[in-house]
Formats: sequence, C-alpha cells, structure tokens
Amino acid sequence: MNRRLLLKGMGAITLYSSFPSVVSEFLSSCNSKSALPRTGFFTDEEYSMIEQLTDSLLPKTATPGALEVQVPYFVDLVVKNCVAPADQQSIKKGLQELNEEAGGKFASLSKEEKLKLIDKTDAAAFKEDGGKAWFAIIKKLSLIGYFTSKEGMTSALNYVKVPGDYKACIPYKKGDKALAKTFLLYW
Repeated sequence: MNRRLLLKGMGAITLYSSFPSVVSEFLSSCNSKSALPRTGFFTDEEYSMIEQLTDSLLPKTATPGALEVQVPYFVDLVVKNCVAPADQQSIKKGLQELNEEAGGKFASLSKEEKLKLIDKTDAAAFKEDGGKAWFAIIKKLSLIGYFTSKEGMTSALNYVKVPGDYKACIPYKKGDKALAKTFLLYW
C-alpha cells in the first residue's frame, strides 16, 4: 500500500472529524456553480455589510482584494460554524449598531465616509471596555481568510511552498513582501 495515500486519507478523516460542518460546507461550495456562496447565517443586509467591511479592510490593489478571494464567505462560514453563540449575537448586534451609526444607510455611504466610520469602530474595538469587540473578531477573521487563501498567500506574501534550508539572517529591503512558509493547503 502507498503510505502517502494512506497518510493523506488519515489526515482527511482527522480533519473531517474535527470540523465536519465547516469542511463539508466548504467542499460543497467548491463544486457549486454559484458565483456568490453563502451559508445563510447572515441576512442579506448583514452579509452586504460584511462584504463592504472586508473590502474596506483589504481592498484590491496590485494584489487581489477580499472580495476576489471570497473573504466574506470565509467570515460567514466561520462565524456560523465556529464562533460561540454569544459572539455570533454580538456580531449581528454590532453590524446593526454600525448601520444605525451610519443613519441606517451604511451601504449608501461614500467610500471616505465608510472608512471614517470603520476607523472609528476599529479604534473602539481594541479598547478595554470591549464595546466594539465584535469588530475585532470580524477583522481577525478577514485577515485569516485572506492570508490563508491561495491568492493572499502567493500574491500578497513572499511565498515559499516547501521551506528549504535554514537561513538565520535574511536581509530585508524596504518594500519586500513578508515571508510566508507553510506545509498547509490553502483554505
């Protein structure tokens, strides 16, 4: 028997038994012909806000943005399946409050107005009172979703698929990409 196939199969079984709903949902979405996958956890308005928040946090530049990498779907999937119910409600309530701060029209704000509101929320999210802690969860999941995607790993980082020999000191030149080494597959 081929040991590689055996180990690969055992790894898949272990992963599936650890996170069955996340893995099955993600694998089914890979085969889906739908252009915009959704889990159905967030309402249409909330999902639209998630899309706008992630796009503001990780906009398209020389590298793909959050929307091209489907970060909103990753956030939706993880919040639905891996976040505690209390935090889920906190996120939903926070999105509602953010929309109310925007006068009930977050989607229709200009890019500059959205960025100002997001910056204000971001500053409040990391204070000790924890009033906007929901935003820290969304921001963290957005960054994880982006930088563990194939596009984020290979385009935004200096990606080395299989690390080679150990180099204690690698000279850094201003403007170089951060180094990304992994043995993991992309999400």
